Amino acid sequence: MSLKNYIKNKKVNHFTFFDIEVFVKDPITNNISAKMVLNKIRELIPSFMLRGIDSIYIGNFEFLNKRKVQAMYENSSIFVTNKQDTLEDMIDDIVHEISHSLEEIYGSFIYSDGKIEREFLQKRKKLWMSLKSKNIDVDLSDFLKTGFSYKFDNFLYQEVGYPLLSAITANLFYSPYAATSLREYYANGFETFFLKEDIDRLKSISPTLYNKIANLIINYGEEPR
Repeated sequence: MSLKNYIKNKKVNHFTFFDIEVFVKDPITNNISAKMVLNKIRELIPSFMLRGIDSIYIGNFEFLNKRKVQAMYENSSIFVTNKQDTLEDMIDDIVHEISHSLEEIYGSFIYSDGKIEREFLQKRKKLWMSLKSKNIDVDLSDFLKTGFSYKFDNFLYQEVGYPLLSAITANLFYSPYAATSLREYYANGFETFFLKEDIDRLKSISPTLYNKIANLIINYGEEPR
C-alpha cells in the first residue's frame, strides 16, 4: 500500500482546501492550525499558483527525517512535517514547495532563457572569489554546477560554516541557502517575493530573479502586488 493510500485509510484529520485534499496524520506542534496556515497562504499566493497541487500531507514522515528537510514536493503532493515552531515557519515550508510545483508547470518560462542561471552563476563566481581571498582553496568547477549536490552543500555549511557563509553572501544572495543550487536560488526568491517584508532587498540583490517571478504573475495570473 502506498503512503498516500495508507494515510487516506487511517483515521486522520482530512479536509478540502480549494480543491486540494489535506491530510493531517499527526497533530501539529505548538497548537498550530493547518486551516489557519492554508488560509494565510491563500491570502498571499495567487490562486493559479496552486493548480499543480492535488494533496498536502502533514505529519511525522521518516523520509523527511532521513533527508533532514521540513517539507518536500513530489507527484503533485506536498509533504510537510508536523514539527513546527511557529505558524510562519509552516507557511514558509509550504510556500517553498509551492514554488517547486510551479517548476513542473512553468519550468520553460522560468529557466529556458537562461537569465536566472546566468545571474546565479555570476554570484557563485563571486562567492568562489571571496572564499579564495580568505585562503579557502576550492575548485571553481564546483561553483559552476547548478544542480544540488550534498557534497557541495556540506562544504558550504560544514567546512565554510554558516557564520562566514552568511557574512560573505550578504550582498550576493537573499539568504545563504539560495547559494546551494539554481532551483533553491529560485525557490528562495519565490518565498521572499510573497512572504518577506524586505522585498526591495531581493529586487536589489537579484533583479533578474525578481523580474522573472513578477512576470510569471503577469503572464499567467494576477498582477503582482
